[in-house]
Amino acid sequence: MQWDIECKQDERIYNVIKDVEDSDYMGVMNEWGAYLNKNMKFPFEAIVAENEVYYPIEYGDILKVIRISMIDDLHGVIVDVQKGKHNCTIELCQLETNGENKQLLDDYNMWFSNM
Repeated sequence: MQWDIECKQDERIYNVIKDVEDSDYMGVMNEWGAYLNKNMKFPFEAIVAENEVYYPIEYGDILKVIRISMIDDLHGVIVDVQKGKHNCTIELCQLETNGENKQLLDDYNMWFSNM
């Protein structure tokens, strides 16, 4: 898959998707899922950074991300999260973190928002 390389982040993104054909959207989504599953440290805290979320999750909530739940052809990587006593799922692209997974999540979010 093509990706213009203008900075270090672009290089990291390209290294995830480079072996997938341009027309294979689910293939690239599966590559991201496998890459994140292998490299992210779970569980971790993340903040909801998008407005379009569903109850009981709200913008600004701090969630505990437990694991990657599934890969969706429309919404991308879906993760299992905890908010207090509630177990939910949310699109990974709606989250941000400042922990050890920050670079991984930032790279995925950059790719997802520009695909």
